[in-house]
Amino acid sequence: MIGAVWLLVGLTACKPPEDPIDCSTNPNQEGCIVEENKLFARIDLLSENPKVNETIEFALVEETAQIKSLGNPFDYDFLKVMAVFTTPSATEVIVPAFWYHDYTITLNTSWPGNPTGISGRASTDPNEPQGLETIVLSGDPHYRIRLRPSEAGLHQYQIIVTLEGIIVQIEQGSFLVSEGEVPYSESIRIEPNHKRNFIQSDGSLFLPIGQNLGWYTSSTRQSYDYDVWFAKMNEAEANFARIWMATWSFCLHWGNKFDDFSSKMNAAARLDRVLGLAAEYDIQIMLTLLNHGQFSATVNPQWHNNPWNSANGGILDYPSLFFTSHEAKRVYKNQLMYLIGRYAHNTHLFAWELWNEVDWTDNFSSTAVYMWHIEMAQFLKAHDPYKHMVTTSYKGSTGGAYASPSIDFANPHSYDYGSKSLLNELPPVLDHLFSTYQKPIFQSEIGINWQSGSQTASADPTGIALKQQLWAGMMGGGAGGAMNWWWDSFVHPNDLYHRFTGPSRFSKLLDLDGSDIRQLRTLFGTSVGNIRVNLIGYRVDSRIYGYLYDNTWRYNNTTLLTKQNVAVEIPLSNGTYQITFYNTDTGAMIQTNTLAVSSGKAVFTAPSFMEDIAFIIE
Repeated sequence: MIGAVWLLVGLTACKPPEDPIDCSTNPNQEGCIVEENKLFARIDLLSENPKVNETIEFALVEETAQIKSLGNPFDYDFLKVMAVFTTPSATEVIVPAFWYHDYTITLNTSWPGNPTGISGRASTDPNEPQGLETIVLSGDPHYRIRLRPSEAGLHQYQIIVTLEGIIVQIEQGSFLVSEGEVPYSESIRIEPNHKRNFIQSDGSLFLPIGQNLGWYTSSTRQSYDYDVWFAKMNEAEANFARIWMATWSFCLHWGNKFDDFSSKMNAAARLDRVLGLAAEYDIQIMLTLLNHGQFSATVNPQWHNNPWNSANGGILDYPSLFFTSHEAKRVYKNQLMYLIGRYAHNTHLFAWELWNEVDWTDNFSSTAVYMWHIEMAQFLKAHDPYKHMVTTSYKGSTGGAYASPSIDFANPHSYDYGSKSLLNELPPVLDHLFSTYQKPIFQSEIGINWQSGSQTASADPTGIALKQQLWAGMMGGGAGGAMNWWWDSFVHPNDLYHRFTGPSRFSKLLDLDGSDIRQLRTLFGTSVGNIRVNLIGYRVDSRIYGYLYDNTWRYNNTTLLTKQNVAVEIPLSNGTYQITFYNTDTGAMIQTNTLAVSSGKAVFTAPSFMEDIAFIIE
């Protein structure tokens, strides 16, 4: 293997540390194995020049190819391989190894066939890469370990191999990490003071502006769909996507066996590739681990094909047992360990979303589901060394698990806006949900039509509602822009990516870090001198971020009058400020003026606009 560095230490095996056995003096006693029977011959460091914040990878090379014959390598209770890394500052980072099959993924652009849609619409645009995706697995399956180091300097490691509860091998070694091109970035987290937004490692605001990209929809180019979608989103400066581990795309347990993912290594490889692309295009990913249909015989039903179903060789007679069976929870935790080991290192993994719309599952029990969420969320938090946030979702705006401290933010869904104003009615909903749950409210699905993208496009061909939901979520008390569905059949075929540009550029100008944050919509003393114009946004200490819009403007009402000389008053400390107005479509600056505040109120007149205009006072 090119560039591999062999790190070798041969140690004798023994029982767990709490009941140590001196295997060196008597290797044949119970709990010990002889040296020639150890599982791994060496540890290969595959990264030639390890750097801070760049993933490094290790391959565990077997003494003889015997692990698969011993049992299931995806069962961490049977065979657990854990890496304990000690950084130069003596911090321990514990990472699970994961079973891996090397692969190459290519797109054969000379393939002559046409795609069909996979649970969606496939693009046949000749100006996009088209062809047949091919995955070739190579070599023998083996364990790998991935680490994204946070420090430069000499790192120590121990690889601890536990077979059926007995430590059978320990390997030790060291490697040097040099400074990287960018500093180490911790996972995005919740702003700790007001708990309404997300922040990055440096404490700066992160406002998600993006859309659902649930799965690839082309039967031919498959994961290469994301090359096209991510590139278009990046060009529009969007920064976020939500992806399902759907049974028809990235799901691992939808193969020959529910607890052995050997037949789904193609899916695991595709997810590797897509998460790598997300990092390349600077798009944060909320990864949805389970979709409701897997455990439903009635709503988007897939239970009859589910490998967990006892009728198919699984262990569950009914879907609802997934939440209560001790064995089912044990097995699913093994999958979570695998996901942590393989994917948690990625700099652009935003959060683990345990479920999509969990209350669509059969015989839904709010208590059982609540307890399941606590258990799984706590498991993820205990084992994910990068401390990603954990969330879930329900079919509406509320859900029992949102009340748990183990769930970091809420993900309301709603398609009720076909006959309602997004800008008028979404902000009060977001505010009410924040008051209820006291955590960030991120509207991860919203729309004017739940039935199809083609119907959405027919009603709103230029994406007015798409624009409005982004501004309403961002400026109306949400943790980010509210996100559309129908990426494949509405946004992409109509090339509506430009709708992300204005909100995304404006979001980068927001600084919501302050001791006193007020919503302009409810701030006493705020007024707008035009009955057809509403104002949403924030006053943060002595800064104001505002969004003015025609309150009659909707996707089905675009006949608007130009608003001129709209007078606005907002309570603000006396002083001299700059007020800058922005184009909401492009994010471009319209004009900047000096604003003197002497009576405890910012008083100004907005430039003429028809639909909307944004402004900043600072």
